[in-house]
Amino acid sequence: MVSYLFPGSLQKQVKFNTFVQELKDVVTLTLVPVPEEHIEQSLTIDRNEARGRLPAGFVLPPFPRDLQTNLDNKEACEKSSRDRHRIIQYVQVVQALIMKYPFLKDLEGNGYHTWHQSLKRKLKAERAPLIHEDEVKRSKEKFGHKRARESTKAARSCYRSVSGVPAVIGEDASSIERHVHVLQMQYEKMNPDTSVVKDQMQLTFSWRRKEIADGMTVEDVLTKYPFLRTPSGLCDEVDRIQPSAVNVCRRWKEGFTGIVPKVVKLAHGKSSLATIYYEAREEMLAEDLPDVDFRAALILLPHIFKEKADQCITLGQHDAPSSYPTVQLVDTDWKMAFTRKVPVLVKLDSVDLCRGAGVEDGVISAFCAYFVFNLAYPPYMKNTLTFLQHTILDITEVGEKPLPVTVTRMINLL
Repeated sequence: MVSYLFPGSLQKQVKFNTFVQELKDVVTLTLVPVPEEHIEQSLTIDRNEARGRLPAGFVLPPFPRDLQTNLDNKEACEKSSRDRHRIIQYVQVVQALIMKYPFLKDLEGNGYHTWHQSLKRKLKAERAPLIHEDEVKRSKEKFGHKRARESTKAARSCYRSVSGVPAVIGEDASSIERHVHVLQMQYEKMNPDTSVVKDQMQLTFSWRRKEIADGMTVEDVLTKYPFLRTPSGLCDEVDRIQPSAVNVCRRWKEGFTGIVPKVVKLAHGKSSLATIYYEAREEMLAEDLPDVDFRAALILLPHIFKEKADQCITLGQHDAPSSYPTVQLVDTDWKMAFTRKVPVLVKLDSVDLCRGAGVEDGVISAFCAYFVFNLAYPPYMKNTLTFLQHTILDITEVGEKPLPVTVTRMINLL
């Protein structure tokens, strides 16, 4: 009866029960059964009149045979966490939704991840106000509810989880030293022999990955392997870490170009930088617009994820705001950053990692640094970088978790 009076709101149902308990000594309530035709009529109420609430006459899906047997025998399934999880069938509900309305399917993952999370969050929001109810508190005490772990214990390492370091075969310390000497000699030349450089970097690759995994500092790595100080050197290293038929630079250019129009459109009005970009765009020649739009999309992408872009791309050379890869534009004018290939400096852990020309060089170098130095994405840029990794570069790693809902939703939009 209470559920019929307050359909879809656990909070109101609990408040009503509390009200009844308080007044039971002074007020007599008579509950009259509702005629069946009235119930059927209520189920046909228009959706707009129902104000978005779930229908009171929700039809339960069929349960597994053994679970249904327990329910028919009136066994206390609520005392078994396994049975409770099987009764609460989030996945089956959202799968049924997608089956009936295929156009709602996610473009990434299993097709219903965002709906699954939305359903869980809706029910969680309904339950949240109930934590202050005495009955809920007693239940928590009864079943030994404990506080969540402190954030200091749950804090994740700043290092990326790697499946394994490649084995060093056919090389030792002395042979590596000879290869490193060749690399350093080539780096001193005005025009290094690219074929020699690639051969020597490949020969030292496994050894270098082990050194980085063992904690070699960024400065020492760059001193020993100086070609990692260049955007092309960082991209080549990612190609060795994550081999693909198409190199990183080409995938980056082709993949990101396809989403540029939608990114700048979504960013419109969400940042003062977007206003500067649109003003600068009006002054450019038609043949220059593709490059201008590309740079603008790179700069504005974090804004559509509502992340802290100012800690990733900054104006002027100064101390980096964090120890993670940071792109510093040597020019101090955002308008120039959109319209020209201004010099950029990428910093990592207060060390000058590499220099390049334009935001495009800076952003791809900073992204590659996360893989080269085994760094986990920082919380303030995690969604943006995850989006670039999976959608633009199609890089997947062993044992990684499902994509965040925010990223999946943005993939659907873009």
